[in-house]
Amino acid sequence: MFDLLSMKKSPACTFGSRDQRRLIFFFCSFIWRGASLFLVASLGVTTFTLCALCIDRYRAAANVRSYYEMTDNWASTGAKLAVIWVGALLLALPELLIRQLVTEEGDAAEGEPGPACQRCVARVSTRLPDTLYVLGLTYGGARLWWFFGCYFCLPTLFTIFCSLATAHKIRGAERAAAAPSRGTQKQIRLESQMNCAVVALAVLYGFCLIPENVCNVVVAYMAAGVPPRTLDILQLLSQLLLFCKAAAAPVLVLCLCEPFRRAFLDCCCCC
Repeated sequence: MFDLLSMKKSPACTFGSRDQRRLIFFFCSFIWRGASLFLVASLGVTTFTLCALCIDRYRAAANVRSYYEMTDNWASTGAKLAVIWVGALLLALPELLIRQLVTEEGDAAEGEPGPACQRCVARVSTRLPDTLYVLGLTYGGARLWWFFGCYFCLPTLFTIFCSLATAHKIRGAERAAAAPSRGTQKQIRLESQMNCAVVALAVLYGFCLIPENVCNVVVAYMAAGVPPRTLDILQLLSQLLLFCKAAAAPVLVLCLCEPFRRAFLDCCCCC
């Protein structure tokens, strides 16, 4: 997909009819904007999911004996998931205002203009209505620190503080039970494991998001002194790490979370 987003115009686009060129242009523009939208939305889903997991783990640690007797029905679970996904998509919508495809003249020998090519740029289109244009300019100017604060600082700091509070509650439950039963001991150990799993997910997420934040800082403040190839390498590295994060997160949960591992094995046996 990303090869398609950065490709030059194909011969069909250069020599074809006007309708063909317009169709390919709108198709590439749709993919470019859609990929940017869902990339940022996925970060929002991860952020809100981590926060929800931290709150859930704290509630479980505060009520070790009675928490798992209070099961949520499918409507409550669906409402929580809907809030996470809809909120992430709404926060990512301004990405559509600052992404566009522009047509430029390519380089050719002897100073002659080369064939036209399409390039993806993060720039607000002047064809937008005044309200959306101002909104796009405002978002583009604040995107660096909004991205850093909402998608990096919020989940990492929230996870750290909630995990510390959860660990404190777990230690309090251990001290409160003078002679804990085998079931209580197992439940406390399980809560500790799941708290560690949430912390590991936050560490993985923060580590994989560091290159993206570095790339944003470089583009915003040091783009003039950095070779374009270095910027391309940083952007490629940030994309690869985000894909690795998405692939490694379920494996990490499978290794650290015993209930998830047991449920996964049960499903595999059923299949």
